[in-house]
Amino acid sequence: MRQALPFFLAFLCAQQSIRDSAIAFFMPAVVYGGIFPMQDLSQRFGYLNHIQAEVGYKFKSHFYVVLAGGGLVGDKVREAGLLQNYLSASLQQSGYVGMFDENGKVFAPTIRAAGWSAQLRGGKILPILRIPGHNPNCGLFVEVGGGYLRHRISIDKARSDRAPILEGDYLKGVDRLTGGWGFTESIGYRYFSNRLLLNFFIAIEAGQFFTRSLRGWAYDTGQRDVRRRLDSWVSVRAGWMIPLYEKAPLEE
Repeated sequence: MRQALPFFLAFLCAQQSIRDSAIAFFMPAVVYGGIFPMQDLSQRFGYLNHIQAEVGYKFKSHFYVVLAGGGLVGDKVREAGLLQNYLSASLQQSGYVGMFDENGKVFAPTIRAAGWSAQLRGGKILPILRIPGHNPNCGLFVEVGGGYLRHRISIDKARSDRAPILEGDYLKGVDRLTGGWGFTESIGYRYFSNRLLLNFFIAIEAGQFFTRSLRGWAYDTGQRDVRRRLDSWVSVRAGWMIPLYEKAPLEE
């Protein structure tokens, strides 16, 4: 371990010119993705926000690897039958979707999408397809990866003080916790500035995850959930990268 640390520091301090040659460097990034659900995922959620952190390494050959992970949030929940046996029929007849707590107080639960994903991806930048004037490390890229997706329906009892039916283990029986492994494919463009100031990428991504319920039973509908799911999406991603290398003197 003590021998590896000096080597790592020496690598970061090695002076390299990104302006006119292909170089190797680490490229951590923060990423925002707008997810448009498809297949079974679209039956449960609408538009999702995907916020991720990435740690990547680009080789001189223009191949790179990325480890990414982050959270999913959204306000549009479409799950059929959600809380159907908990909602008050009399309130629904009056045009209000709500329920009563233990004290007889009417409340409407706050319902949102929540989850997270983690992927390991590999890709290649194609410098021959870069925009004229950009350095040799820039260009169109293609990327494939695999990882894990986990999502649930977040149900908050809002201002109700006593609603045990939406607390503890009872809440777990209605949150539709789901998870599974799958694949992603992306195509986009990576840009690295000659002066380390502006480094970003934009991409279109497709994802396919083979998931299943991690609860097995839905208390609110009284039904078992053993169905295999295909949670797919199309996403538009944009990220800001920080390439870690030291500029050569000619670039000062």
